[in-house]
Formats: sequence, C-alpha cells, structure tokens
Amino acid sequence: MDKNVILKEAQKYLARGQIDKAIVEWEKLARETPDGNIYNTIGDLYLKSGDKRSAAEYFHKSADFFREGGFSLKALALYKKIINIDTSDAGAYTALGELSEDKGLATDAIKYYLTAADILSRDANKEKFLGMYERILALAPSNIPLREKVAGLFLKEGLSFNAAREYVHIAQYWTEKGDLEQARSAFAKVLDIQPDNKDALFGMMTIYGGKGDLQRAIEYARKAAGVQPGDHDLALRCAGLLKEAGATDEAMEYVLKVLETNPSGVEANKLMGDLYLLKGNREAAWEAYKIVVDFMVSEDRLEDAAELTREFKDTNPVEIGKFLISLYKQKGDADAVFEETLFVADLLMDSGLQEEAVDLYKEALKLRPDDVQIKKLLAEQEITVSGMEPSVAEGERSTEDLLTDAEIFIKYGLHEEAMSILEELKLKEPANADVHVKLKSLYIEKNEKEQAVTECLILYELYGRSGNLEMREEALKEAAGISPDDPRVLERMSAKAEGAAGTGSQERLEDYAEEMAEAEFYLRQGLKDDALRIYQKLLNLFPEEADLREKISSIEGGFAGFGEAEKFPAMETEIVEAHEMSSPEAQPLDTDVLDIFEEFKKGLEKELEEEDYETHYNLGIAYKEMGLIDDAIKEFQTSRHDPKCIARSMTMLGICYMEKGLFPLAIDAFRKSLENIASRDESYWGAEYDLATAYEKNGDIKEAFEIFSEIYGIDSKFRQVSEKLDNLRAILPKEETVVKRKDRVSYI
Repeated sequence: MDKNVILKEAQKYLARGQIDKAIVEWEKLARETPDGNIYNTIGDLYLKSGDKRSAAEYFHKSADFFREGGFSLKALALYKKIINIDTSDAGAYTALGELSEDKGLATDAIKYYLTAADILSRDANKEKFLGMYERILALAPSNIPLREKVAGLFLKEGLSFNAAREYVHIAQYWTEKGDLEQARSAFAKVLDIQPDNKDALFGMMTIYGGKGDLQRAIEYARKAAGVQPGDHDLALRCAGLLKEAGATDEAMEYVLKVLETNPSGVEANKLMGDLYLLKGNREAAWEAYKIVVDFMVSEDRLEDAAELTREFKDTNPVEIGKFLISLYKQKGDADAVFEETLFVADLLMDSGLQEEAVDLYKEALKLRPDDVQIKKLLAEQEITVSGMEPSVAEGERSTEDLLTDAEIFIKYGLHEEAMSILEELKLKEPANADVHVKLKSLYIEKNEKEQAVTECLILYELYGRSGNLEMREEALKEAAGISPDDPRVLERMSAKAEGAAGTGSQERLEDYAEEMAEAEFYLRQGLKDDALRIYQKLLNLFPEEADLREKISSIEGGFAGFGEAEKFPAMETEIVEAHEMSSPEAQPLDTDVLDIFEEFKKGLEKELEEEDYETHYNLGIAYKEMGLIDDAIKEFQTSRHDPKCIARSMTMLGICYMEKGLFPLAIDAFRKSLENIASRDESYWGAEYDLATAYEKNGDIKEAFEIFSEIYGIDSKFRQVSEKLDNLRAILPKEETVVKRKDRVSYI
C-alpha cells in the first residue's frame, strides 16, 4: 500500500470536513505501519469528532508506543492529555505514577497512585486497589500517618487482613523507636481486627514483659502459644516469662514440648537447666546444661564452658573433673590441667580406684616432673600394689623386698628415700653386692665422688673374694674413672702393677695371642667395648707394653673437653679398622684365592653403578682389609665424589697413600678431609693427627710439630701425641719449638 496515496486521501477528506473518512484512511496506515505519531493523529481526529473514548484509546496506544521506545517525556505528555479528556482514567494515573517513580519523583508518583487508587476503589476493583496501595507504601515505608490512612481505607473496604498487616507494621515501627505506648495501641488495633494474630499477641507479651507486668505478659504469651503450638521460640518465650513469675512446673511443660521435637536445642536445654536448678535438682540441671557446654565448646567459648561446668562439680566430681581436664587441655592451661588432674586422682584414690588414680598421677607427673609429693605417692602406691606395705618397719621385711622398694624410689627419682633404705641394708648385709651397686649409682648421680669410690672399692674387695676377677677389675677401673687421684685407688693400682711386674718375668704378651686375636676381631666388628675390656685386662698384666696403651688410647680416643660431642660412627669404626689392618698385619691373598677374587671383582664391576658411592666406599674398605691397596684407592677415589662420603673417603685415601709411602698425596688427602668436617669432634682431631703424621713421614717436621701441639692443647692424652711432641722437640731447633701454627687452611 502506498503511504503517500493514503495521506493524500486523508487530506482530501479533511478538506471536505469528512473526518470519519479521514480516520478510516489513517487507521489503514496505522495497521500497515504502527507509529506513535500516527496513533496520536488518529486520537486527535476522534477528539475533534467528539468521540472522547476512542480518542483516549488511541492516545493510550501512542503513549505506550513512545514509553516502550524510551521517549518518556512524550509518553508523559500523552497521559496528561488523556486525563484532561477523562479524569477517571485510572490507567493514565497509574502510568503517570510509574513514570514519576522512574524519574525519582516519589511525591508525584504517590499523588498519581493515590488518585488511581481512589478511582479503583469506586470501581470496586479490589485487586488493583490493593496493588496501588502496595506501591504507595513501598515508596514511603516509614510514613506512619500514610500507613494509618491506608490501614483505615483497608478496613473501610472490608480488607481486614490487609488492615491488620499494616497495623502490625506500625506497631513494630514504634517498638523499634522505643515508643511502647504507641506500639501497644497499634497492636491493640490488630487484635480488635484479628484476636488470634500471632504477631500482635507476641508484641503485647513483649511490651508487658518489658514493663514488668508479668501476669498480662503471660496472658498474651499463653494465647500466642495456643495459636501457634509448633512455634518453639514462642513456647520458650512463654516458658521464660512463667519462670520469672515462679510458675516453674508450667514453664517446664512448654520446654518439654520443645525438647520432644528438638532434644539438642541449646536454648531449650539452657532454660530447662535453669528450671531444674530452681526446683533444687542439680543432677538433672547438669544433664540439661551438658548440651549448652558442648555448644560453647563448638563455638570456642572454652572459658564460658569451663565456668559453667565448675558450678556442678559437686554433682559428680570425678566425671565432671575429667571433663574439665579436657577443657583445660583445649585451652592450653597447663596449671589448671595439673590441679584438676591431681584433684580427680585424689578422689579416685579415696574411692579405692587405685589403678585409675595412678594413671592420673602419672599424667600429673608428666606436667611437673619435679613434684616430690607425687613421686612419693606413686612409689608408695607401687610398693602397696606389689604386696608390700610401706608402713611396715623395715626390720620386719626381707632384703629382697627392701631392694625392690629402693628400686621403685630410684625409678621415681626419690634418691634420698632409696639411699635411706640401702644404707640400712648396708649395715645389715655388708657383703651384699647388689646393695653396694645401687648405692654407688646413687652417689654418682649425686656427684658425691668420695662415697662413690668407697662403694667401688667395696665391690672390688667383694668381687675379689668371690673369685670374679673380671668384675673386680671393672670396679677398680670405675673407681679410677670417678676419681683418678684418690689415694685409695692409687694404692690399689700400684699394688696391682707391682703384682703384675712380679709375674711379668714368668709370662710374656705372646702367650696371650689368642686374647689379642679376639680383641682384634671385636675391633674389626665395631665392638669397641669388648676389645677394650681385653686390652685393659692385658695391660694390667703387662703395664710396660706401650703397644697395648696405644691400642687402648686409639679406641678411647675421645677428648675430655668434648663430652658427648657428635661423632661420625661409621667413619670412626672403619678408619680404626683400616689402621688396625695396616701392614704388616694385613696379609695379601695367596695366588689361588687371588685368581678367584679377580673373577669376583670383574662380576662386581659390571653390576656396580658409578653413582653408588656408598657401595664403592664399603668395597674400598674391604679391599683395604685384604691388603689390596691399589684397588682400595680406586674405590675411594670414586666414592669421594659423594658430598656425604668425601670426608671419610679422603681420610681412607690418605691412609692408603701412607701405606704406599706417597706422603705428599697423603698430606693433600688429609687436608681435603679436614676441609669437609663441619665440627671439631673426634673425627676432626683424628684427621689432624693423621695429617701431622703424614707431615712427619714426609720430613716436614715443623708442620708436624705445630699440629701435634694444637692437638696436645685440646687433649694431652689423645693417642700418643705427648710422645710425638717429645720426639719432634728433640729434632727441631729450640727456637722453632715455640712457633705458633700458621693458618695454613680454613677447615670450616
């Protein structure tokens, strides 16, 4: 259809005054090409013809078209045009209200909505009427006079539910503002409309409760709870009011109904606990409060939980005490844990539950290891459990029982008590070695050297009488270790040496080849104590044998100044073994065995990976013991590439080079070993000693003297360092024997 043709026709009809025909042409155009301007033109034509209804209809279409297109001002003008035609057009007023609301003009919007609501109320269109007031109240939520007006309109229109809802809003507003009288008045209006309104009943209960009028508050609470029997909050509120009023039984009924459906409810259990307390039933109260305490713990309110729990210790002191211990542990309160543990342990002991009590006393002792009273209690309890009453006079009991008592006291660190028993036994049975052994240990523990030596010497005599020569020697050796300058020890050592000298002409060290071989075997296996025991025994027989002293010194080797310094256990044992296997003791393999071993080596070399440094190192040790020095050097040169093995490997290389007479290489190896030993412990000074020996063998006497001097300054008894210095001092010019060692290399 040609738009221009239609427009010409419409113009022609208008010129002739034929408006109806012109409208027909414009409506054709509107159907083909809908447009806000076309709708507006048609509306104007209808208005000109006197048809206001049709005019308003097309003005609405035009306004809706422009509004949807975002032309709100054009739409606004058209809606106003409509209400000029028809002042009862609720749709136009509603649209104007919406446009004003969109622009943030709340007052204008409310004005238009109120007009629309008034028109709708006359048309009895309640649904749209309510919707309009919802919009109005949403725009002015805190406008209480407006809400009251709306509530009144709702009542007038018979909309009681809506009216009651508005009065509840009004009452809650005044409650929040603290104006309880205004709130009470609004709630009263609600109850006039809806006597069972839960919100109003609850509100009145709250207001009267706040004013201290418990009876009226309870009256409303009962009504509210009756209206909403499943409302737990309401039931508990009612129970709380009844509790305040002293009606505990009725209050319990409400709480029990809540607990029937929610037995773990914190608030209900708390209230039930309060009610049981009022009735004097503390046990039942605690059962209810347990739920509350658990909740406090889950909320990390540990102090609150502990405080509440402490109030009920009288109901079940043991169980509640244990629970408190766990709470104090969670809090990290060690003092409280100790005190409560001791308290519960005492209760258990008084109740005859000794075993459980002892467990708790032990827990308390862990917290305070120096508590003498607990130690005594535990010791006495252990004695009692073993069938020996500590109250029985000692003279009436057997030696075995008393020794057991002493052991128990020692176990708990009660040395004075143990010593008292042992000293009595010592008088009773002076030849009982067990008594003297225990006394010796106690005196050593107390650092009472003179008494400890006395006990050692008593044991020395007792073992001698019984023919236990090995234990006899151990006792004297221990006495010497405790106090080497004690005249009593020196006297016995001297007498023993004289006795050994008297028999020396009749016996030779060679006669003890079997014992020497056994000691060597123990040493190679790393069993130093066993080897040392044999060497000490032989030295007692042959005190002039320097070789025996050297072996003992090599084994004991430690520095007095280093105490329990950390060592390199594997390295220490292996290097000692390597020294002991040095020529001429290590014998090369015979030809037949060597051929077999060569085949073994070939197979091993194929399987052994280059990076398996530990195995290479251990193989080097094996070759060294077999006298295969070149093979050992090869393995140690491989294992030195491992940072963990380098110190040990370089030391063993130095030893191997020494055996081959390659002293410069040995010096380099020992120095490299020193560079890789982190702490100055026994292994460090051993490497220093080896380095000095290498210098000595290489003819570098001054360097050797300096290093031996440094070692002597740390431990004058280390190996044979004193003799080494004497020998070198005789060689060196006098002025060079006081030269301080130069800082040749940094080893740390």
